[in-house]
Amino acid sequence: MLTINKKEIMEQTGFTESVAGRIIREAKKIMVENGYNFYANKRLNRAPVDIVEKLVGLELKGSEGYIGNVQAERESMGVQN
Repeated sequence: MLTINKKEIMEQTGFTESVAGRIIREAKKIMVENGYNFYANKRLNRAPVDIVEKLVGLELKGSEGYIGNVQAERESMGVQN
């Protein structure tokens, strides 16, 4: 799962820091409602790209080098499924 943080949202959309932060909080809230209680952590500042894209109505690029992007990490290491 690709994830995105506040800084990346700001860079890709031009939104202010406060708007990007609200987008991340709303995306995390949706994830918790869908049963992913891990996203209830206040210190987690990342959210899934697909949820953020639905909220803002834009196509965004997530980060592939972060924990949580297991598939991308496996591919970069050459691990076959």
